[in-house]
Amino acid sequence: MLARGVTICMVTAFTVSKCYSFWQHWHRHSVTWNAADMLLSSEVCTQPYLRMGVGQFDNCDSASACVSIPPVCRALYDVAEELHVCGQSRCAILYMDITDRLVYVLPMALALVVLVVFKCGIGYRVEQANQSIEEYCLPSRSVKHKSQ
Repeated sequence: MLARGVTICMVTAFTVSKCYSFWQHWHRHSVTWNAADMLLSSEVCTQPYLRMGVGQFDNCDSASACVSIPPVCRALYDVAEELHVCGQSRCAILYMDITDRLVYVLPMALALVVLVVFKCGIGYRVEQANQSIEEYCLPSRSVKHKSQ
């Protein structure tokens, strides 16, 4: 009963958190989309001679890229990226952390492999010893009753 209550609380908190995150992303993208739409409808982007006169400060291409995807979709993409394992460059950061600490990671991984191989070897020897003991043991009455 307690586990169910904790699970419901955690799921509710997660849902509320992601809804809040969605609204934040939607608001931010809506403001950007409105500004880009206003720039595209202005004379700077509609009049070719003004656009050429602005030169390197022409933002009409980036504004048209902003308007190409609605703010709701961009907000959904942002929330999905937050949920994805490698979203927001988490995998790249993990890769950089591991490569920066490779001097420590490799010996630890090697020690872990040696310990696993050692444990498997001991388990194999124990199993071999148990099988050889069972080979020379006579069947007992209690074992016979358990199998029936």
